[in-house]
Amino acid sequence: MTGQPHEQEWDAVPPGTAPAPYGASPAYAQQQVPYAPQPYGTTPYGQPGYGQPGYGPAAYGPPAYGPPAYGPPPGWGYGAPLAPPVWPAGPGRPGVATAAGVLGIVAGGLSVFLGLILTIAVLSGDEDGASVVLMLGLPCGAALLTGGIRLLNRQSPTVLFAASLAAVVVLFLALVVGATTLDSDGIVGLSVFLVLALPLPVLTAVFARLPATVGWAAARP
Repeated sequence: MTGQPHEQEWDAVPPGTAPAPYGASPAYAQQQVPYAPQPYGTTPYGQPGYGQPGYGPAAYGPPAYGPPAYGPPPGWGYGAPLAPPVWPAGPGRPGVATAAGVLGIVAGGLSVFLGLILTIAVLSGDEDGASVVLMLGLPCGAALLTGGIRLLNRQSPTVLFAASLAAVVVLFLALVVGATTLDSDGIVGLSVFLVLALPLPVLTAVFARLPATVGWAAARP
């Protein structure tokens, strides 16, 4: 504002509405785009503006999940029946069955070794009645080995029990024969041998006939 009456404030005339200058061509007037106020939320080019987004209040709420269900996992309910044991005393091998099988293998190995030595001695001409009888320890030892291995594989302990009894009978028979054919020193030596050798087949026979051993072998699946 300069105070002149013929002057006009440019702010009062919106852009695009001023008259064309004197002598301007009609095309110039057509190029003047009249100004119109733009609605809120749009740019001057007619595209959506970046005003406040039109989102309503977020629909937050409690999650759709219920309270955690504590308890045993599925399939492990308290009322689920347990698998029956393989045999009444449990699924494992009884200790007496293991002892019978191991003792049978040890007694069989020693009997086979002793039987081979006595066989060689008898064939060499150094024979006596007790040595000939003790040669029967060779087949007894083979039967003890077979029975011990069978029992550890959960087969019937009958072979092991029978072989143990046969070994005991052979030892007592050797003592009877030696008492009639050997001198006092020979009888003492044979007696000491029998005392050391007898516990193995006796214990093997006892363990092989215990109810736990027989029941475990009989309940083989």
